[in-house]
Amino acid sequence: MVAILLLLLVLPFAAAAKTWPVDGIVVAVDPLARTMIVSHRPISNKGENYMAAMSMPFRTLESAELTGLYPGVRIEFELVVEKDRSYARNVHKSGGPDVAIPAPKEQLKIGDTVPDFALTDQGGRMVRLADLRGKIVAVNFLYTRCPLPDVCPRLAANFALLQKRLRGKDLVLLSVTVDPDYDTPAVLAEYARRWGAEESIWKFLTGDVAKLAAALGEVYWFDEGSIGHNSTTSVIDRNGRLAAVVDGSSWRADQLEKLITYHLEQAP
Repeated sequence: MVAILLLLLVLPFAAAAKTWPVDGIVVAVDPLARTMIVSHRPISNKGENYMAAMSMPFRTLESAELTGLYPGVRIEFELVVEKDRSYARNVHKSGGPDVAIPAPKEQLKIGDTVPDFALTDQGGRMVRLADLRGKIVAVNFLYTRCPLPDVCPRLAANFALLQKRLRGKDLVLLSVTVDPDYDTPAVLAEYARRWGAEESIWKFLTGDVAKLAAALGEVYWFDEGSIGHNSTTSVIDRNGRLAAVVDGSSWRADQLEKLITYHLEQAP
């Protein structure tokens, strides 16, 4: 009887997880964060489509899964998607020639001045970096149709927490879509409402985002209708200079909060 009860408890969790076969090319590897960015083909299983071809970060449960990987190598793995997380397992090289992965030539270095931009927020208003001088600005990249619970939703959840903890400070949060054709101001406004975003603090931006993405090291492109996307979060100081960059989506909100607080306390 006890065994049956345990089985009944475990089965709903097992049924909630889905597994998808993935093959693609490694764009970047971060063993410490147990994360790899992979440019992959469309993900489907037995006629059920899950994700279009794009470039995305994937986490592994063990850093050993990433041993021997490097940018440009072709790999295969299983993507396990649960209710509140996803991870890659059984990662292995699939053979075939490596692919050259060039670094963005426009990527800024820490201390460089971030070029001005003009993008549209969820309320249809123009936002320029020049108008935000004197404030600390945190920028992440996401999109509303992101299917992985621990990528874009996690980035948004962390910004939502920062908005709550740092309300009243000289801080502006900018979430820039990498899917501007779909993520119109109206779509972003609904997404912002979902996360409780206050427009005076947290703005969701759309428009011609390519130059800003390249400047901040976001690997971002369109290829035959699919999205190329990784996850970078940048901190811009009061004078418009790049102060810090955090890669991936696995960082905790308190880690970025400490980084932002440090720059808030610095004199202009």
